[in-house]
Amino acid sequence: MICLPAAIKGLSVMNDQKRAELKQLKQHREAGAAVRRNTMWAIGGSFIPIPVVDTAAIVAVQLKMLAELSNIYDIPFDRNSGKATISALICSLSSGTLGKSLLATGIFGTMVKSMPVVGYGLTVLTMPGFNGAATYALGKIFQQHFSAGGTFLTFDPKKTERHFREKFEEGKEFVARQKAAA
Repeated sequence: MICLPAAIKGLSVMNDQKRAELKQLKQHREAGAAVRRNTMWAIGGSFIPIPVVDTAAIVAVQLKMLAELSNIYDIPFDRNSGKATISALICSLSSGTLGKSLLATGIFGTMVKSMPVVGYGLTVLTMPGFNGAATYALGKIFQQHFSAGGTFLTFDPKKTERHFREKFEEGKEFVARQKAAA
């Protein structure tokens, strides 16, 4: 004979597990969509023809994405921590040969954009890919960090440098696929 309260409790535990799984799937789907959407906004921000304003727009998009991811995973968002994290991760690209060339692309893009007509044309070739890939990598790093239970306080940029570079490469592929689809 089955004890009815025990059977109901068993269903409740199963329902709680199922709810937790469904919540994780929903968070993963929403976070992925937020990363892709904000990556596209960062690419668009690359076409702003005014130096410094373009960079401010990209950082604003990246902060908005971190706020969205924080909201999806119920993590308190701190704008200052977000800015520090973005700076640390983007600067991590500057180590190594690949990183130096990528950083040079960013610096080159900002400097060249100030040259009338020609400068803007040259940056259109490099900056959308760089900004899109960096935004994608940032989003994917935080999607993984938050889904594992991390917060801004527990995030260590030094420990994620290699993974960030991998996601940056993945981001370049994402940007190329979007360009091909357009």
